[in-house]
Amino acid sequence: MAALEKIRKRAAILTIVIGAGLLAFILEEAVRASGAFTTDTLAAKVGNEKIEMQEFQNISQARQQQQDADNKVDPAVMQQQILQEVIQEKLLTQECDEANIKVTGEEVTELMVNNPPQAIQQICQQNGIDPKSLFDLLKNPNADPNDQSLQQIRALYEQESQKMANQLMQAKLGMLLMGCLQANDIDIELTKEESTVYNVTYAKVDYATVDDSKVKVTDADLKAAYDKYKNLFKIDDESRRVHYIKVDVDPSAKDKAAAAAKINKIYASLQNMPGISGIRANSDVVLDSVTTTQADKQVFGAKVENKNDVFNNLVAGGLNTCDKKDPTGRDRNTFMYKVTSTYQSIDSIGLDMVLVQGPKARQDSVFALLEGGMAIDSLAGNANIQIQKSNPQQLARAFQFPDSLRTKINSNASGSFFTWQANNDGAIFAKVAQSKPAITFYNIARAKFVDYPSEATVTKLQEDLQAYINKNKDIKAFEKNAKAAHYEIVEEVVTPATTQLGAQQSQFGRMPGIPESRKAIKWAYESKPGTISQIFSDDNALLVVAVDEIYKDYIPMTDPTVKQQLTELVKSEKKAEMLMKQYKGKANDVAGYAALMKCNVDSANLSMGAPQQMLESRVAGLVAGLGAKAQGKVQLIAGRNAIYAVQVVGTTPARDLPKQQVAMQYRQQHFPIQQMLSAILQGSRKVKNNLIKFS
Repeated sequence: MAALEKIRKRAAILTIVIGAGLLAFILEEAVRASGAFTTDTLAAKVGNEKIEMQEFQNISQARQQQQDADNKVDPAVMQQQILQEVIQEKLLTQECDEANIKVTGEEVTELMVNNPPQAIQQICQQNGIDPKSLFDLLKNPNADPNDQSLQQIRALYEQESQKMANQLMQAKLGMLLMGCLQANDIDIELTKEESTVYNVTYAKVDYATVDDSKVKVTDADLKAAYDKYKNLFKIDDESRRVHYIKVDVDPSAKDKAAAAAKINKIYASLQNMPGISGIRANSDVVLDSVTTTQADKQVFGAKVENKNDVFNNLVAGGLNTCDKKDPTGRDRNTFMYKVTSTYQSIDSIGLDMVLVQGPKARQDSVFALLEGGMAIDSLAGNANIQIQKSNPQQLARAFQFPDSLRTKINSNASGSFFTWQANNDGAIFAKVAQSKPAITFYNIARAKFVDYPSEATVTKLQEDLQAYINKNKDIKAFEKNAKAAHYEIVEEVVTPATTQLGAQQSQFGRMPGIPESRKAIKWAYESKPGTISQIFSDDNALLVVAVDEIYKDYIPMTDPTVKQQLTELVKSEKKAEMLMKQYKGKANDVAGYAALMKCNVDSANLSMGAPQQMLESRVAGLVAGLGAKAQGKVQLIAGRNAIYAVQVVGTTPARDLPKQQVAMQYRQQHFPIQQMLSAILQGSRKVKNNLIKFS
């Protein structure tokens, strides 16, 4: 990338003009998700830097082990996410190295202490210390190397510190790139024009008012449209169109009846026997527990999908109360709950803490002074002693402490100093300086029963699907006869980066697809068109895939989705021609067109620099683009979904701002560098993702 190379070499003094064309050039160098490698030991390659598969698998496995057992992520999905994070981190590091951007340990430490991430804030709250004291504790060279808890916190702290360093590098690189963008006089003039507001009235008639039967779309029309809009169907990676049949592996009615009998027996044992003794040895249930209060229902809610009614029933009944949450939809999980014990404990506390570094004799001496009533402020200034006073605005929740510490806190609730922790090299002494009244804590046991389909049920589903495959070995028959056999056939275009079949993009983000289906995608990339796979199976579904076509460079016009899009596009264009011919020149003002179109006159305020809601953005852009020339004239404009009769009835000029302010506004509107940094980095070097070979 020539532009980025110049920035690296002249980062301190460079001032350049970057227009929309250059930025488009930067962004079009997207990450390549496929490509041949000279060796199959690489998960990916970023520039000249290799990411070995073994290295990546170690990172991936460590991340997967951290998952909640109830919220497992499909390994293939997680692997792609992790690899993209590793790739992005290496892109950032390489770019900053060449631009001579450095992040010092002092900068990271300052941020970790003064603006710690959420994970570090929680550790501080749970241990009743501030971020500075936590940092000092972790960096103490005399800390016990065998303290597993301390080692775990240190590992998390280092991980969060690395994230903080990456964020700081991103910020510095973003500032460098932002400083290299300077608006010229033309850009400034355009910015002013984009800020001008045009007051318009309009009438419209939708294309849907024209019956489809009146519009004939020929193959020649589709070919012409495809040639015209071919770049819309360009693809960066070799893609494959597949059809697949998915069979849900659900319990049969007989399976459900047998499960119900088991559940009733388990629930009766939970109700009638002490604690969880009646089900502890039952291999059909998975046991865990949670401790919470009425004020912290979300802690319990995470275990029961935020079902407040379950929690309220348990609390209302008190000790030994049981409740049950039955599955809904295709959920197989039945949860049974029991209050196994309750206790009173301090709710929230503020602690005064004294950290003493040094041998046992020094520790005992300081503790004796504290027991004698010495104020901790008197110890300030001693090189071997650090103090931390409680903050009324940051009280810690007592239930989050380990049982041993919570016992010490309750035993010394009157305000006596006690030993928080100690070893031969140092000790922490604490005193409850502030506290909220004692409240009731509930220990709640949870038993999970999963209603799995029987072996006979699974076998029957597999045999039926295999019989269908055997009968329909030709790919056309496989797709054509599915409906008659009560199977749903699904079509999809997959790429090497597709982690699941059936995943969809929505306004809420990426919606998950079929778990464990990455192996079927890998098979599709190893198979020829016209091939039908064996049955892929897991605990939830059976899957059979057929490869239809391989797409390179462009998705062809024959693709059903492309053909449908082109058909709708041609229909709209033909309807636009018909409506334009019907209405053009038949009225002199918007009101006249509204009467002909049998619609109301509406109004809107338009500007080229603002998103439009009332009119299609294309139509609004054409009106605003004409500017003052459109004043008072009625224009008939064909949009994507309707034709519009539009008239500019007034103009609100842009504010006359200083040139430098307008230039800044231009940069912020057209080049939001921090938001686009990820895409810019991906375009700065050639990136190859080889993960499809290891799925």
